[in-house]
Amino acid sequence: MPVTVAMVSQVPDMEAKGLVPDTIHASNTVMSVADKPVSSGLMEDKIYVAVGRDVESKSTLIWALQNTGGKEFCIFYLHEMLHFSTSMKLRDEHRNERQKAERFLDKYLNISRQMGVRAEKLYMETTSIEKGIVEVISQQRVRKLVMGAASDRNYSMRMRDVKSRKAIFVRQHAPPTCHIWFTCNGYLICTREAVMDNIYLEYASPHQSVERHVSRVQSTSSGQDSVSRQSGITTGSERAPSFPEGAKDEAGYDQIRVALAEAEKSKQEAVLEANRRQKAEKDAIDATTRAKRLEREYSEELKRRKEAEIEAGKAKAELGKIRSFFDNRIAESERRASKLQHQYNLAVRALQRFMKERDELQAELNKAEGLTRRNRAEPPQCFFCPILKEIMEDPQVAADGFTYEAEAIRQWLERGHDTSPMTNTRLPHTGLVPNLALRSAIQEWLQLRQTKEVISQT
Repeated sequence: MPVTVAMVSQVPDMEAKGLVPDTIHASNTVMSVADKPVSSGLMEDKIYVAVGRDVESKSTLIWALQNTGGKEFCIFYLHEMLHFSTSMKLRDEHRNERQKAERFLDKYLNISRQMGVRAEKLYMETTSIEKGIVEVISQQRVRKLVMGAASDRNYSMRMRDVKSRKAIFVRQHAPPTCHIWFTCNGYLICTREAVMDNIYLEYASPHQSVERHVSRVQSTSSGQDSVSRQSGITTGSERAPSFPEGAKDEAGYDQIRVALAEAEKSKQEAVLEANRRQKAEKDAIDATTRAKRLEREYSEELKRRKEAEIEAGKAKAELGKIRSFFDNRIAESERRASKLQHQYNLAVRALQRFMKERDELQAELNKAEGLTRRNRAEPPQCFFCPILKEIMEDPQVAADGFTYEAEAIRQWLERGHDTSPMTNTRLPHTGLVPNLALRSAIQEWLQLRQTKEVISQT
């Protein structure tokens, strides 16, 4: 299918006269070029980048700008149309679609400008995107193309070949002289190498070199005008002119043979040099891609390591807090255990005193019972409170080991005293223990005295 390229600078006048629609139709594909004309002489040096509508997915363009080493780029977008028509409604739709495309293509150009790369934009309408790409490559003699191997969301580390239907079609049907890089999500997936077509782009054909040399020999030997002889040998497709009879000497033939040998050698050297350059370019691109990939992986690994160090620092700080908390709890527990041990020791000593006092009271009680049996009415001295000097009703043992009336010793402590009423020494604690044995002895003595008084009255 032929493709017609229209420059933007030429379209407004035609549209103003109502001669053409917004897009110029040619078979099934329509093109419009923006920013500057695309000359055929620059096509071979330009790198074409096929982009999508989603500017957020700009990985293909960024990879091309960073890795291909090109000086000029052409960013192009193909819009797939179901059919072309000159009706006013469809013309308006085409105009709106083109305006939208111009806006997001401008965003791609801004990305190029920010990266310091010169670029132009190209908008195309076609009934088949993959066929449109192949047609543009063929008609405009595109030598270098960067396009997506698949959508970025379908990328995986194991991806080694193109996945999308468009990329497969372009790889199979694009002219062999076009070098194509297929990328996905900012990574080079694969490359389709270009095939040199008779290496006419950089080197002249050997027939041209021989013909120029022969013309130079003929003009020298015959003295005729060399301009007329060279006019017919500027391209390899034209036949070389016949030699005059005067030039057919041994020296002339030797020079022709040398020229042919040199031309063949130059051709072989040119092919080898072109292959070396192509291989070196590929190796450089692959090395750059691997270096950038390793750099990204190193940056990601460094970032993960820093995050792990931060998390480890946080965990260490949290562990320190937990350890400090439990150390404080252990120290507090040890202090409480020491305090309880001290209180236990005091309680044991108090119990020992109480048992000793109980034994003494029991002995005194036995003695009192003996005296009672002898009709002695005086109570034992231990029945009296040291403070009140009266017989106790509720005897309580204090921390000093002495027994007091409960009410009397409580009043003593409530008035702020913390010393023993008997020894005037500091009390270890203010706890009181009921002296049950003494109370039983006092109650028994009182009942006995009451019984004795009743008996004496009768």
